[in-house]
Amino acid sequence: MVGMKSDMLLEDIRLVDKVLQGDIESFNNLVNKYEVMVLRFVYNMIKQKEAAEDITQEVFITIYNKLEMYDRKHSFSNWILQISKNKTIDYIRKNKKVYEGNIDEAYDLSSQDMSPQESAEYREVKNSVKEYIKTLEDTDRQILMLRYTENLTFTDIAEILGLTESTAKRRYYKIRENYKSFSKK
Repeated sequence: MVGMKSDMLLEDIRLVDKVLQGDIESFNNLVNKYEVMVLRFVYNMIKQKEAAEDITQEVFITIYNKLEMYDRKHSFSNWILQISKNKTIDYIRKNKKVYEGNIDEAYDLSSQDMSPQESAEYREVKNSVKEYIKTLEDTDRQILMLRYTENLTFTDIAEILGLTESTAKRRYYKIRENYKSFSKK
């Protein structure tokens, strides 16, 4: 995994260098590589599809305009997610509210292979988790989202959110522990 991660970092740095030399196709490659990740990250923060798409576009405009500021000591994907987080927070502040997801846009993950009872239990747990997530602070929600949807390490999560690694871990495990109490209500 470590070798794969460093290969990805080297590939990203190679693409960044090409973009800085004027190669627009390399920027398109970066957009294609990270667009879904950014869109999913932003959508999970605001739960509004059109706004998430607009913010994602703004993120890539910002990346293009500030590419020379990218610090090669850090993961390019973490830098992108930091910009995504900041753009989304700016949007939330500007609009003074966080949007709840449209029920039609929610993706139903229940499997066709489940029995009716298993399916009902799954939906109950899924709803319980959704309700619990709504009670969390933004940072805690972001920690969960980055850990589960992006499969990031605590080091990466800490870097993206501006926390220490130990703080990210402590908050993550506290979130999990508090869910046990929440789900028993």
